Amino acid sequence: MIFYWLLVTLAVLDTENLWLPDWLTFAGMALGFLLTTLLAPLDDFWGVERATAKSAALDDLLAILLAAGLILVIRWLYRLVRRREGMGLGDAKLMAMLAAWLGFPGALLAFVLGAVMGALVGVILLVAPATKTDRDPWAAIKLPFGTFLCIGGIISSLWGQPMIDAYLHWAGF
Repeated sequence: MIFYWLLVTLAVLDTENLWLPDWLTFAGMALGFLLTTLLAPLDDFWGVERATAKSAALDDLLAILLAAGLILVIRWLYRLVRRREGMGLGDAKLMAMLAAWLGFPGALLAFVLGAVMGALVGVILLVAPATKTDRDPWAAIKLPFGTFLCIGGIISSLWGQPMIDAYLHWAGF
């Protein structure tokens, strides 16, 4: 429940303010890391049994670094191509928090789900006609990617493993 509370809070804050506070993302990351590391010998959530807390800690640290690195690379490439900021560092910290709780496969699924949802909302906003009372055209609105990541994280935590299994089966693995 703590994980869901964090995600809902972060989604609302990002939607309203385009802001993901460090004190929530870092605290969530630390708590997720501690809980998943300490409870690792009892858990095989993603189908991977981790025998010791030490191996779980190394797996979790690698997952956190990979997840944050993914967002940082996308952020850097966007800045290189468009010559402006497209994604904040809060999204990288949120992705790291998701990896701390869900592992890398779960965080990656949350990222894909969030990107698809964000793209769908973006297309809908581009297609929707602007009214005369709109201050800004729809195309000028900044979308809070962290909100979509949070929704993807909730979906991934609830139905992630069946979704990944279905995809792997469909892909022939």
